[in-house]
Amino acid sequence: MIPIRNRTILDSIQPDFEKVTSVSKNDHVIGYHLFTKDTLSRFDIACCHNLAPLYGIPEEAATGTSSGALACYLMNNGMLNKESTDCLVFEQGYSLGRPSEIIVSLSLSNGRISEIDASGNAENIGQKQISICCK
Repeated sequence: MIPIRNRTILDSIQPDFEKVTSVSKNDHVIGYHLFTKDTLSRFDIACCHNLAPLYGIPEEAATGTSSGALACYLMNNGMLNKESTDCLVFEQGYSLGRPSEIIVSLSLSNGRISEIDASGNAENIGQKQISICCK
C-alpha cells in the first residue's frame, strides 16, 4: 500500500516497470497498490492504481483483492469510520480509460475485521472461448 497525497500526483506517476518488477521480486510481493483519498466522487473511499508487472500486469483496471486489503489498511490505521463499513467504493482504471468501481464491505466482530467481501463494476473489454480436453 502506497499512499499518494492527491489525484494529480497519482495520475502523473510514470512507473519504471523494470524497477517495480525487481523490487517486487526482491521483497516477495505481488506489486504496488498506490492510492489517494482524493476521489472523483465525494462518496468514494480512494482512487487506486495497481501495478503488478512481475506477474505480467503492468497496471490492472480492477483489483478486488487489493481493494479489500486497502479497506483493511484504512480501517486499521483509523482512516475509516467503524460505523460505515458497507459499500466502500474504490475507483480504479480511470487512467487506463477502463474505469472500474470496486465495492468492499467489511464485517466487524468485537471491533476487529472478521470478513471481507469485494465485488464491483468493470468494463468488459473482450471475451475468449477455450476448449478443455480430458483423456
